[in-house]
Amino acid sequence: AEFPMIVKLAEIYKNDLSVFFVSMDWLDEKEKAISFLKKQGVDWTTFIKDEKDNAFINGIHAEWSGALPFTILYGKTSGEVVDFWEGEQPDERFTKAVNAAINS
Repeated sequence: AEFPMIVKLAEIYKNDLSVFFVSMDWLDEKEKAISFLKKQGVDWTTFIKDEKDNAFINGIHAEWSGALPFTILYGKTSGEVVDFWEGEQPDERFTKAVNAAINS
């Protein structure tokens, strides 16, 4: 599962990596999302979708189909999209992508 990998990388690269989560849960399920994050020990900035799916999805990234999980990485200095993907990925891809983001 990718969530534990994100938590691990955020700890390893805490001085170089900012992590934000966006919950795709409905607003009436907000407390469920908050409970999950607390159980995971996550205290990072987290957003919850507050608009229609298509507008939200297109606002995040034009090539995102809306499939979950979705990961997008921006360069530390450039602020440009370095990598993005839909679906679960192996730990190696996360590590490689995070290093690319930190160094761009």
